[in-house]
Amino acid sequence: AAQWTGRWMTRPHSLLDVKNFTSVDEWVKTLPRGCKRTLKKATPESQNFTVATKLIRGGHPAPHSSYAHFRCVVQHEVRLLSNMYGASTGAFVNALAEAISRYIGTTRMAGSIREYRDAERDRVIGFAHEVAKARTIRGQWFYCDDDAAKRYVWFHSVKDLVQRSIDDDRIDVVDLGPSGSDAFTELKARYGFESVVDWPSAADYTSGGFHYEENQNEDEVGEDVLRMIEKIMRQQARGQ
Repeated sequence: AAQWTGRWMTRPHSLLDVKNFTSVDEWVKTLPRGCKRTLKKATPESQNFTVATKLIRGGHPAPHSSYAHFRCVVQHEVRLLSNMYGASTGAFVNALAEAISRYIGTTRMAGSIREYRDAERDRVIGFAHEVAKARTIRGQWFYCDDDAAKRYVWFHSVKDLVQRSIDDDRIDVVDLGPSGSDAFTELKARYGFESVVDWPSAADYTSGGFHYEENQNEDEVGEDVLRMIEKIMRQQARGQ
């Protein structure tokens, strides 16, 4: 809540305003030629993967609470840190510690996941965690194993998220969050996502609650707690 309201500023977020798009094809037309070629490759049919939506339900274990999903997080972090600092025992240990922390985080959050599986082996190869609140949808987490990293899974997840956001009248902004490196920020920028320092003023997280599917949140009490926290923070802001 402190981040949404701008009380606690984090790193810049990569934002895409989708209000003026009427279809995902319109967004694709604005991209450089290389990005268009990449998105053409990033399909379940050409890369032999499947995608399934799984809701995170209050009072129930997260749908990605499994070793298969944890394996994706570990491989993702090991690959990332090895690329940045070189492969070593120290890099692996640091990546493992980071993966444990991040995995715990993603399994304790609201929203839903898009689960990616190899179409032949039915093996989990990655997942994208999304949360929608007020007029913004956040690509909260994305993790994939070494296999999925070669199959354009991240690019598919971005296009799919943009398409659903354009089709949803409740959403104005897609937020891909902060990046772990300048190179990743630049990659997002090539797909139209602007790095914004004061992102709480550009992405509306405060004019409404979380978006849930029917009966998704029937056992959840966290929504009331979050509303109470936001109310307290607004009162504190007025008092300063």
